[in-house]
Amino acid sequence: MPKQKILKEVNSVFNDFLQEKDHRKTPERFAILNEIYKKASHFNIDEMYSIMKRKKYRVSRATLYNTIELLLNAKLIRKHHFENHPAEYEKCYFSRQHDHLICDKCNKIIEFCEPRMHNIKQFISEELKFKIERHTLNMYGLCESCQNNK
Repeated sequence: MPKQKILKEVNSVFNDFLQEKDHRKTPERFAILNEIYKKASHFNIDEMYSIMKRKKYRVSRATLYNTIELLLNAKLIRKHHFENHPAEYEKCYFSRQHDHLICDKCNKIIEFCEPRMHNIKQFISEELKFKIERHTLNMYGLCESCQNNK
């Protein structure tokens, strides 16, 4: 889907969410949403704050934290807690389920999707009678670059 169409869709979803929950629709909130959806990777609050300041947005840390909470509740972003890392976030409205490899040395996060996970989830659902609503799989080690630089 083209980036402009994605931005239009997530802005519409966020607009509807804010209206339904009776929250104010401020330009700052939509600016934060748009910057998140322009990013290709995970981010933490400090990184997003730096991006907003560098681009001359008038956004306080409080506005950023509050907007992040609203975006989480609207299911437009997802929060991750990786070992020894500040909380990381990623856009999720159009993304498929995926898992993460986290490098212990350089902190690089690599996303991957393994089709066999579907079989495991199906087994759990059918054989163990457990309804999975979501899952996370995070593996820690050394990325190829860090392995070669030992």
